Amino acid sequence: MPNRINSLFALEDTLLAYAAGDGGLLMMSDDGGTSWRRLESGVALNLYAVYFPNQGAVGYACGDRGTVVKTEDAGQTWRRLDPGVTVDLRAVKFPISPQVGFVAGDRGTVLRTADYGLTWEKLNAATEEKIMDMNFPSDEMVGYAVGVSGTLLKTTTGGNNWFSLADNVQGLTGGVHFTAVHFPAGDTVGFMTTSDGRVFFTPSGGELWRPQRIDSPLPPLYSLDIRHDTMAGFCVGGAGTLIHTGDGGQLWEPLNTGVDADLFSVRFFADGVRGVIAGDDMALLFTVDGGNAWTPAAVRG
Repeated sequence: MPNRINSLFALEDTLLAYAAGDGGLLMMSDDGGTSWRRLESGVALNLYAVYFPNQGAVGYACGDRGTVVKTEDAGQTWRRLDPGVTVDLRAVKFPISPQVGFVAGDRGTVLRTADYGLTWEKLNAATEEKIMDMNFPSDEMVGYAVGVSGTLLKTTTGGNNWFSLADNVQGLTGGVHFTAVHFPAGDTVGFMTTSDGRVFFTPSGGELWRPQRIDSPLPPLYSLDIRHDTMAGFCVGGAGTLIHTGDGGQLWEPLNTGVDADLFSVRFFADGVRGVIAGDDMALLFTVDGGNAWTPAAVRG
């Protein structure tokens, strides 16, 4: 049985959420993360990311050995696509519609589809490092990718060309991995998390990144979710770590999750009050009070 949930996705203006994990695990919640039911993914390999573009019924997930699966009926059924690679794929993003999207993963692999996943084109990402996450904040042209050993890339050409922003990161030490990247409102203001428990911030589309204030050392951070309107948000990480900011990261404060499992994903719904976090040992928690209290979710099936 799979015991790790790697990714969450919330359809913000609904109470629908999806989860992906090891062993082909896919799950769905229709009550804001309070309860979940397992879906038939049709694969047994680990899945690392799940994404539903445009808040619609079409969704994608990706994982080990070039695995990409797609649903067209809100997760009820999934079918496997052929991206033409066998490397592990760790990120999937469809910025505007289910037609044009990207997957990325090991060995600097970035692929793009323009026909709903029917065919995929391999892009030159100018790196051989493992890519852990991507974000296309506003459209299909401007995107960011992060990964191991300080990999930090940007494209302004829809993925045709990528260039490194690593030299723009203040206080970066050797061997640090970037684990997640998120631009909550357009492609100018962004955040990323690191394997040494830090959050970096850019006010300038990646021209400058600086570390944010965190008063105590933290284990690796793996995921973050920042509101586009208030810039309040959350990060999760190792050993049950959850931190919160109410001011765009000027100050981060710890919150108690009640678990000590590594947490790999956090997502909030549009109201900013209801949210979900997930991770190792099938840790799956929800909040209905903006993150102050977290309750284990029920998993059926």
